[in-house]
Amino acid sequence: MGKPKILIVDDEPDVVSMVKRTLSLEGFEVVEAFDGVSALDLAAQERPDVVLLDIMMPLMSGYEVCEQLKSNPETRDIPVLCLTSAHTPEARAHGFKAGADEVVTKPFLPAELVAQIRRRLNAPES
Repeated sequence: MGKPKILIVDDEPDVVSMVKRTLSLEGFEVVEAFDGVSALDLAAQERPDVVLLDIMMPLMSGYEVCEQLKSNPETRDIPVLCLTSAHTPEARAHGFKAGADEVVTKPFLPAELVAQIRRRLNAPES
């Protein structure tokens, strides 16, 4: 098996760059999208092993992207980790309701994110 492929979706290039650098150093292949529409296209094309999805994005929120990923038979089994700066129980609940496998609060430690990804990669198939 090759390197696990991670799709990072965030409208902030600095966040994408930092996460990409961290994941590349950990041996992951990284694909990036800066909006929800591109994320949906890339997820269908690239079939990443995990999607890291920002919640607060223009045009299409991460919640909407997650719902569409999980309703598409081609992408529904891809684990989605939602990244949010909202620290409320409601934001976490909304992420899970949209189909997220995990909700990670920003700011996060790079090691925490890597651990969450590895946990999802090692999870038994459902």
